[in-house]
Amino acid sequence: MSYSFFGTCANDHKQLFGCLHTILNQTILPKELILVDSGDHNIEKKIVEIISEKKICFIYISRKLSRVKALNIALDLSSADFSMRFDSRARFSEDYAENALKFLNNKSINAKVVGGIPEFKYEIENFESKLCAEVMGRPYVFLYPKHRRNKFEGYSSSLYLGCFNTKILKQIKFRETTSIISEDSLIICDFNEKTFKSFISHSIKVSYITRSSFVNILMLFNTYGYCRANTILFSKRLFISKRHFFVFVASNFLFIILIKYFSISSLVFLPLLLFLLNLFGEIFLKKKDSQFYLPFYATLCQFSWIIGFIWNLMTIFKRKNIETNFIS
Repeated sequence: MSYSFFGTCANDHKQLFGCLHTILNQTILPKELILVDSGDHNIEKKIVEIISEKKICFIYISRKLSRVKALNIALDLSSADFSMRFDSRARFSEDYAENALKFLNNKSINAKVVGGIPEFKYEIENFESKLCAEVMGRPYVFLYPKHRRNKFEGYSSSLYLGCFNTKILKQIKFRETTSIISEDSLIICDFNEKTFKSFISHSIKVSYITRSSFVNILMLFNTYGYCRANTILFSKRLFISKRHFFVFVASNFLFIILIKYFSISSLVFLPLLLFLLNLFGEIFLKKKDSQFYLPFYATLCQFSWIIGFIWNLMTIFKRKNIETNFIS
């Protein structure tokens, strides 16, 4: 029973080395480490120096590719039984691979892909960086998906990164496109459509280093919205999960109520309503570190997502596809 770590990077090499450190500290070392680097600098020699004392086969490809194409190239090179995806900002607990392998081999669960719920950590010791981590770590910001709920354990329609059965993943593969898409959600959707289960456990511990600028977080959410619109257009699926369906129905119901019983100008209250929902989420968390300024920032992020989503749909016939999946 062997496994590989496979992943991609662009010009975020500083973050990549932090991720690499946690991969090399696994209680069960990987058979292979496979990296497709689409950045401007070749870092193969530096990585070889770091892993020289480990009995790990290192495969390095330096090519300018979209993230999804790069992932598939890395996957094709895997010869292990299981393949675990990484990205530059991911940080893995020492028993991440050990626990993931236990679940992948658990016949009672019968999952072909497993993952953990990311804990969001700040990059720099200052208020803005901590704010970014706190906003990203609030599940209400994303309207409570299973893969962002603390302590959740069970089957899910999406997860972060993922630990896969290599043979099945090679059969399905990440959907290649030059347009930026939500490839995490789409690959799990493709697994589920073929009746392969995906499972999340809070014991598979992984962290994510957030950006340190709130402006960058707003841009990230804008890109998330843009990605979601592309995913719908590319996959021809309006709802990848039941949660998307319920959010769509609730949003349209609220829109109709405001228009029918009030006026079109009443739509200006939508940000206030969204803020109140976020405030309720912050209160509902009942955590010692609850911060009542966070719902305000969360609302800004959500509207940045909405703008990205709508802008994509409005300009779909007037623009060229963005030929990268790397989100800066």
